Amino acid sequence: MRQCFHNSIFIIITGVISVLTIGGCALSSSISRLSSTPALFLTFTPGPSATATLTETPTATATATATSTPTETATPLPCTETAGTVEKLSVASNALGVALPVSIYLPPCYNPAGNYPVLYLLHGQGMDDTYWSSLGVTGIADLAIYKGQTPFIMVFPFEERFLEDNSISKFPEAIINDLIPWVDSNYATCTQKECRAIGGISRGGGWAIKLFGTLGGHSYGLMFGDSNWVQKQLETHTIEDFPRIYLDRGDQDSLAPDIDYYVKVLLANGIRPEFHIYPGGHTRNYWRSHVQEYMDFYMDAWPEPIPQP
Repeated sequence: MRQCFHNSIFIIITGVISVLTIGGCALSSSISRLSSTPALFLTFTPGPSATATLTETPTATATATATSTPTETATPLPCTETAGTVEKLSVASNALGVALPVSIYLPPCYNPAGNYPVLYLLHGQGMDDTYWSSLGVTGIADLAIYKGQTPFIMVFPFEERFLEDNSISKFPEAIINDLIPWVDSNYATCTQKECRAIGGISRGGGWAIKLFGTLGGHSYGLMFGDSNWVQKQLETHTIEDFPRIYLDRGDQDSLAPDIDYYVKVLLANGIRPEFHIYPGGHTRNYWRSHVQEYMDFYMDAWPEPIPQP
Protein backbone atom coordinates (compact mmCIF):
# COMPACT_ATOMS: atom_id res chain seq x y z
CA MET A 1 0.00 0.00 0.00
CA ARG A 2 3.06 2.25 0.17
CA GLN A 3 2.85 3.69 -3.27
CA CYS A 4 3.95 7.14 -4.30
CA PHE A 5 1.44 9.64 -5.62
CA HIS A 6 1.49 10.44 -9.28
CA ASN A 7 -0.38 13.36 -10.76
CA SER A 8 -4.07 12.69 -10.38
CA ILE A 9 -6.92 14.01 -8.24
CA PHE A 10 -10.38 15.59 -8.47
CA ILE A 11 -11.27 19.25 -8.10
CA ILE A 12 -13.99 21.63 -6.84
CA ILE A 13 -13.80 25.38 -7.05
CA THR A 14 -15.71 28.14 -5.32
CA GLY A 15 -13.02 30.45 -4.30
CA VAL A 16 -11.80 27.10 -3.05
CA ILE A 17 -10.74 24.12 -5.04
CA SER A 18 -11.24 20.52 -4.22
CA VAL A 19 -10.13 17.38 -5.86
CA LEU A 20 -11.72 14.03 -5.47
CA THR A 21 -10.21 10.77 -6.47
CA ILE A 22 -9.99 9.21 -3.12
CA GLY A 23 -11.89 2.94 2.61
CA GLY A 24 -12.48 0.21 4.46
CA CYS A 25 -11.97 -3.45 4.75
CA ALA A 26 -14.47 -6.14 5.51
CA LEU A 27 -13.68 -9.22 7.46
CA SER A 28 -15.59 -12.47 7.11
CA SER A 29 -15.84 -15.28 9.60
CA SER A 30 -16.65 -18.89 9.03
CA ILE A 31 -17.17 -21.87 11.29
CA SER A 32 -16.74 -25.43 10.05
CA ARG A 33 -17.96 -28.43 12.01
CA LEU A 34 -17.27 -32.08 11.16
CA SER A 35 -18.87 -34.96 13.13
CA SER A 36 -18.52 -38.78 13.01
CA THR A 37 -20.98 -41.20 14.73
CA PRO A 38 -19.44 -44.64 15.69
CA ALA A 39 -21.54 -47.69 14.63
CA LEU A 40 -22.56 -50.42 17.24
CA PHE A 41 -23.61 -53.97 16.03
CA LEU A 42 -25.41 -56.87 17.94
CA THR A 43 -25.25 -60.38 16.32
CA PHE A 44 -27.13 -63.65 17.20
CA THR A 45 -25.43 -67.09 16.61
CA PRO A 46 -27.37 -70.49 16.88
CA GLY A 47 -25.76 -73.07 19.31
CA PRO A 48 -24.86 -76.80 18.49
CA SER A 49 -27.72 -78.31 20.57
CA ALA A 50 -31.13 -79.09 19.26
CA THR A 51 -32.41 -76.16 21.11
CA ALA A 52 -31.06 -73.10 19.73
CA THR A 53 -29.37 -71.05 22.30
CA LEU A 54 -29.29 -67.38 21.83
CA THR A 55 -25.86 -66.01 22.45
CA GLU A 56 -24.74 -62.47 22.25
CA THR A 57 -21.47 -61.93 20.51
CA PRO A 58 -19.59 -59.04 21.98
CA THR A 59 -18.99 -56.37 19.41
CA ALA A 60 -15.91 -54.35 19.02
CA THR A 61 -15.78 -51.39 21.30
CA ALA A 62 -16.77 -48.33 19.39
CA THR A 63 -13.84 -46.07 18.79
CA ALA A 64 -14.60 -42.40 18.57
CA THR A 65 -13.29 -40.83 15.42
CA ALA A 66 -11.42 -37.61 15.95
CA THR A 67 -13.50 -34.68 14.87
CA SER A 68 -12.28 -31.32 13.70
CA THR A 69 -12.42 -28.67 16.36
CA PRO A 70 -14.60 -25.80 15.19
CA THR A 71 -12.47 -22.76 14.51
CA GLU A 72 -14.06 -19.36 14.70
CA THR A 73 -12.53 -16.39 12.91
CA ALA A 74 -12.65 -13.31 15.05
CA THR A 75 -15.53 -11.09 14.00
CA PRO A 76 -14.66 -7.41 14.07
CA LEU A 77 -16.58 -5.49 16.66
CA PRO A 78 -18.72 -2.65 15.35
CA CYS A 79 -17.17 0.78 15.67
CA THR A 80 -18.45 2.53 18.78
CA GLU A 81 -16.53 5.77 18.27
CA THR A 82 -18.54 8.70 16.97
CA ALA A 83 -15.74 11.20 16.38
CA GLY A 84 -12.44 11.07 14.57
CA THR A 85 -9.16 12.46 15.85
CA VAL A 86 -6.91 15.24 14.55
CA GLU A 87 -3.13 14.94 14.74
CA LYS A 88 -0.77 17.91 14.38
CA LEU A 89 2.72 17.19 13.12
CA SER A 90 5.45 18.33 10.75
CA VAL A 91 6.65 16.63 7.57
CA ALA A 92 10.20 17.04 6.27
CA SER A 93 10.17 18.84 2.93
CA ASN A 94 13.08 18.95 0.52
CA ALA A 95 11.10 21.30 -1.70
CA LEU A 96 10.66 23.92 1.03
CA GLY A 97 13.92 23.35 2.84
CA VAL A 98 11.98 23.41 6.12
CA ALA A 99 9.39 21.17 7.74
CA LEU A 100 5.82 21.44 6.46
CA PRO A 101 3.27 21.79 9.31
CA VAL A 102 0.17 19.67 8.76
CA SER A 103 -2.97 18.56 10.57
CA ILE A 104 -4.41 15.12 9.77
CA TYR A 105 -7.93 13.88 10.50
CA LEU A 106 -8.30 10.15 11.12
CA PRO A 107 -11.83 8.70 11.01
CA PRO A 108 -13.52 7.01 13.99
CA CYS A 109 -12.02 3.56 14.70
CA TYR A 110 -9.14 4.17 12.29
CA ASN A 111 -7.56 0.82 11.38
CA PRO A 112 -3.83 0.80 10.47
CA ALA A 113 -4.60 -2.19 8.23
CA GLY A 114 -7.36 -0.34 6.39
CA ASN A 115 -7.47 1.26 2.95
CA TYR A 116 -8.75 4.82 3.23
CA PRO A 117 -9.45 7.48 0.60
CA VAL A 118 -7.73 10.81 1.28
CA LEU A 119 -9.04 14.36 0.94
CA TYR A 120 -6.46 17.15 0.85
CA LEU A 121 -7.85 20.58 1.80
CA LEU A 122 -5.82 23.75 1.27
CA HIS A 123 -6.47 26.99 3.16
CA GLY A 124 -6.48 30.50 1.72
CA GLN A 125 -4.19 33.47 2.22
CA GLY A 126 -3.86 34.55 5.83
CA MET A 127 -5.30 31.25 7.11
CA ASP A 128 -3.68 28.11 8.53
CA ASP A 129 -4.10 24.34 8.77
CA THR A 130 -6.96 24.68 11.28
CA TYR A 131 -9.17 26.77 9.00
CA TRP A 132 -11.08 23.97 7.32
CA SER A 133 -11.75 22.33 10.67
CA SER A 134 -13.12 25.64 11.96
CA LEU A 135 -15.59 25.60 9.06
CA GLY A 136 -16.93 22.27 10.37
CA VAL A 137 -15.49 19.65 8.01
CA THR A 138 -14.47 17.24 10.79
CA GLY A 139 -17.97 17.23 12.25
CA ILE A 140 -19.48 16.73 8.80
CA ALA A 141 -17.14 13.78 8.20
CA ASP A 142 -17.93 12.24 11.60
CA LEU A 143 -21.68 12.36 10.99
CA ALA A 144 -21.43 11.08 7.41
CA ILE A 145 -19.28 8.12 8.48
CA TYR A 146 -21.68 7.35 11.34
CA LYS A 147 -24.49 7.19 8.76
CA GLY A 148 -22.55 4.75 6.57
CA GLN A 149 -20.27 6.91 4.43
CA THR A 150 -16.97 5.27 3.48
CA PRO A 151 -14.46 6.36 6.16
CA PHE A 152 -11.71 8.63 4.85
CA ILE A 153 -8.68 10.63 5.95
CA MET A 154 -8.35 14.42 5.62
CA VAL A 155 -5.03 16.25 5.34
CA PHE A 156 -4.67 19.99 6.02
CA PRO A 157 -1.21 21.37 5.13
CA PHE A 158 -0.14 24.82 6.35
CA GLU A 159 1.33 27.16 3.74
CA GLU A 160 3.37 29.38 6.04
CA ARG A 161 4.73 31.48 3.17
CA PHE A 162 1.29 32.41 1.87
CA LEU A 163 2.48 35.90 0.86
CA GLU A 164 5.09 34.44 -1.47
CA ASP A 165 4.43 34.98 -5.17
CA ASN A 166 2.85 31.85 -6.60
CA SER A 167 5.25 31.85 -9.56
CA ILE A 168 8.19 31.09 -7.26
CA SER A 169 6.45 29.24 -4.43
CA LYS A 170 7.60 25.67 -3.79
CA PHE A 171 4.36 24.78 -2.00
CA PRO A 172 2.96 22.70 -4.91
CA GLU A 173 6.18 20.68 -5.10
CA ALA A 174 6.06 20.14 -1.35
CA ILE A 175 2.53 18.73 -1.64
CA ILE A 176 3.30 16.40 -4.54
CA ASN A 177 6.86 15.30 -3.78
CA ASP A 178 6.96 15.41 0.02
CA LEU A 179 3.53 15.40 1.67
CA ILE A 180 1.55 12.90 -0.38
CA PRO A 181 4.28 10.21 -0.44
CA TRP A 182 4.76 10.71 3.32
CA VAL A 183 1.04 10.32 4.02
CA ASP A 184 0.87 7.17 1.88
CA SER A 185 3.89 5.73 3.71
CA ASN A 186 2.64 6.45 7.22
CA TYR A 187 -1.12 5.91 7.00
CA ALA A 188 -3.42 3.23 5.61
CA THR A 189 -4.34 5.00 2.39
CA CYS A 190 -5.82 3.90 -0.91
CA THR A 191 -3.35 5.20 -3.48
CA GLN A 192 -5.52 4.79 -6.57
CA LYS A 193 -6.33 7.97 -8.51
CA GLU A 194 -10.01 7.74 -7.69
CA CYS A 195 -9.24 7.59 -3.98
CA ARG A 196 -7.72 11.10 -3.85
CA ALA A 197 -9.45 14.46 -3.83
CA ILE A 198 -8.27 18.00 -3.27
CA GLY A 199 -10.04 21.23 -2.51
CA GLY A 200 -9.00 24.75 -1.72
CA ILE A 201 -10.32 28.12 -0.63
CA SER A 202 -9.22 31.24 -2.48
CA ARG A 203 -5.41 30.90 -2.95
CA GLY A 204 -5.74 27.27 -1.89
CA GLY A 205 -8.21 26.76 -4.71
CA GLY A 206 -5.58 27.91 -7.17
CA TRP A 207 -3.08 25.38 -5.85
CA ALA A 208 -5.70 22.63 -6.00
CA ILE A 209 -6.29 23.23 -9.70
CA LYS A 210 -2.59 22.95 -10.40
CA LEU A 211 -2.11 19.79 -8.37
CA PHE A 212 -4.86 17.28 -8.99
CA GLY A 213 -7.11 15.67 -11.48
CA THR A 214 -10.31 16.14 -9.45
CA LEU A 215 -10.72 19.42 -7.77
CA GLY A 216 -12.89 21.91 -6.07
CA GLY A 217 -12.20 25.60 -6.09
CA HIS A 218 -14.16 27.76 -3.70
CA SER A 219 -13.90 31.52 -4.32
CA TYR A 220 -10.89 30.53 -6.36
CA GLY A 221 -8.31 33.21 -7.13
CA LEU A 222 -6.82 32.86 -10.63
CA MET A 223 -3.06 32.34 -10.47
CA PHE A 224 -0.50 33.27 -13.09
CA GLY A 225 -0.55 30.69 -15.85
CA ASP A 226 -3.81 29.03 -14.80
CA SER A 227 -5.48 29.90 -18.10
CA ASN A 228 -2.79 27.89 -19.89
CA TRP A 229 -3.11 24.94 -17.53
CA VAL A 230 -6.10 23.51 -19.38
CA GLN A 231 -4.39 23.65 -22.78
CA LYS A 232 -1.23 22.09 -21.37
CA GLN A 233 -3.23 19.24 -19.85
CA LEU A 234 -5.07 18.62 -23.11
CA GLU A 235 -1.74 18.22 -24.90
CA THR A 236 -1.15 14.97 -23.01
CA HIS A 237 -4.65 13.99 -21.84
CA THR A 238 -8.09 13.63 -23.36
CA ILE A 239 -11.15 15.41 -22.05
CA GLU A 240 -12.26 12.10 -20.58
CA ASP A 241 -9.13 12.10 -18.41
CA PHE A 242 -10.11 15.33 -16.69
CA PRO A 243 -11.41 15.04 -13.15
CA ARG A 244 -14.74 16.16 -11.85
CA ILE A 245 -14.47 19.88 -11.28
CA TYR A 246 -16.59 21.93 -8.91
CA LEU A 247 -16.36 25.73 -8.88
CA ASP A 248 -18.39 28.22 -6.91
CA ARG A 249 -18.38 31.85 -5.86
CA GLY A 250 -20.56 34.44 -4.20
CA ASP A 251 -22.44 36.97 -6.29
CA GLN A 252 -20.51 39.68 -4.41
CA ASP A 253 -17.11 37.94 -4.62
CA SER A 254 -14.26 40.31 -5.44
CA LEU A 255 -12.61 37.55 -7.47
CA ALA A 256 -15.69 36.88 -9.62
CA PRO A 257 -14.00 37.97 -12.89
CA ASP A 258 -11.14 35.48 -12.34
CA ILE A 259 -13.48 32.61 -11.56
CA ASP A 260 -15.84 33.35 -14.44
CA TYR A 261 -12.91 33.61 -16.86
CA TYR A 262 -11.60 30.21 -15.81
CA VAL A 263 -15.04 28.66 -16.30
CA LYS A 264 -15.11 30.09 -19.84
CA VAL A 265 -11.68 28.58 -20.55
CA LEU A 266 -12.90 25.17 -19.41
CA LEU A 267 -16.08 25.37 -21.49
CA ALA A 268 -14.16 26.55 -24.55
CA ASN A 269 -12.09 23.38 -24.31
CA GLY A 270 -15.08 21.09 -23.97
CA ILE A 271 -14.80 20.62 -20.21
CA ARG A 272 -18.00 21.19 -18.25
CA PRO A 273 -17.41 21.93 -14.56
CA GLU A 274 -20.11 21.99 -11.93
CA PHE A 275 -20.36 25.74 -11.34
CA HIS A 276 -22.46 27.57 -8.74
CA ILE A 277 -23.06 31.23 -7.94
CA TYR A 278 -24.58 31.81 -4.51
CA PRO A 279 -25.48 34.95 -2.57
CA GLY A 280 -22.48 36.25 -0.63
CA GLY A 281 -18.93 37.48 -0.90
CA HIS A 282 -15.35 36.31 -0.47
CA THR A 283 -15.92 35.65 3.23
CA ARG A 284 -15.79 33.06 5.97
CA ASN A 285 -19.58 33.17 6.34
CA TYR A 286 -19.98 32.34 2.66
CA TRP A 287 -17.69 29.29 2.82
CA ARG A 288 -19.19 28.07 6.07
CA SER A 289 -22.66 28.29 4.52
CA HIS A 290 -21.63 25.94 1.70
CA VAL A 291 -19.06 23.64 3.30
CA GLN A 292 -21.64 20.83 3.48
CA GLU A 293 -22.07 21.02 -0.30
CA TYR A 294 -18.31 20.91 -0.80
CA MET A 295 -17.99 17.85 1.39
CA ASP A 296 -20.90 16.11 -0.34
CA PHE A 297 -19.14 16.61 -3.67
CA TYR A 298 -15.90 15.13 -2.36
CA MET A 299 -17.49 12.18 -0.59
CA ASP A 300 -19.63 11.29 -3.60
CA ALA A 301 -16.44 10.60 -5.53
CA TRP A 302 -15.19 7.74 -3.36
CA PRO A 303 -15.49 4.47 -5.29
CA GLU A 304 -17.55 1.61 -3.91
CA PRO A 305 -15.96 -0.68 -3.01
CA ILE A 306 -12.61 0.94 -2.34
CA PRO A 307 -9.95 -0.57 -4.67
CA GLN A 308 -7.62 -2.90 -2.82
CA PRO A 309 -3.82 -2.59 -3.09
